Amino acid sequence: MHWNMEQILWALVLAAHLILLIVLMGRDRLGRFPWFSAAIALSTVHLIADHLLHGKLATVVFYWQSYIGVLLDSTLGLLVLIELLRSVFANCKAGIFLNAKGWVGWTLVTVGVAAGGVWLWGPWPAWKALTADPKETPLLLTVLSALKSQLFLALLTVEAGLLMRVFGRRFRSRFKSHPQQIMLGLSTYALGFLAVQATTDIIKHTVHLTSRAEYQHIVKLFSNFDNARFALWFLVLVWWIVWLWRDEPAAFRLTTDEAPIEIEPAVLDADLPAAIREDPREGDPEFRD
Repeated sequence: MHWNMEQILWALVLAAHLILLIVLMGRDRLGRFPWFSAAIALSTVHLIADHLLHGKLATVVFYWQSYIGVLLDSTLGLLVLIELLRSVFANCKAGIFLNAKGWVGWTLVTVGVAAGGVWLWGPWPAWKALTADPKETPLLLTVLSALKSQLFLALLTVEAGLLMRVFGRRFRSRFKSHPQQIMLGLSTYALGFLAVQATTDIIKHTVHLTSRAEYQHIVKLFSNFDNARFALWFLVLVWWIVWLWRDEPAAFRLTTDEAPIEIEPAVLDADLPAAIREDPREGDPEFRD
């Protein structure tokens, strides 16, 4: 059996999904990241359903199944962002602009910027075109909502990833922490998705096809873009497998009246006097064998 590039990528991505789910369960990450785990599980189901049902269902039915899945993926994606941001920024005090109330304002800003980006991105179909055939209107609205929700989630993910990188350290979220690594993977894929989307939109608006050969060339080019995006998703999954398999660096956490403080064990031991670092039981004969 001869497999093409799309089938090979599909098999690799599916295998990476399954391995990641095993890691999430085997390393007890489900309780800490339930929405992220649910998103990966839904992505796995969506991946299998699209592959198995493609060409076996009527076109309209397949579109309903596929784009409703995209809407569910986007909804869970928003919940994943909330989960990651709360794990870093919740219940912390770090100044006037970085406290819990301040992040309400940051949320409004990031959501507003993402919504504005979706509105300006376009193109938006005319309402008459959507309602020309009442029987097709629900499906067209579903497709439009799914595509715009993908774009909104990608823009919001990039913003959230930037906020976590800029302010995360102030909230004791280091680069090697699991929330940071998950967000790094999400924002990297979101940037790739936006790059592919922008490139294809530019080509659609600037290239004027004059022959069937040019049309086939553009179709192949778009297929290569999708393969590149799919390959990036595979690399992100591998990244998550590696980092979520590993435990986060151990650290002691001392709590003060202002905010929790993390101190590495080696640093804590080095700052103690030698008399304190020694075990006081060593000179006691009652503790000897």
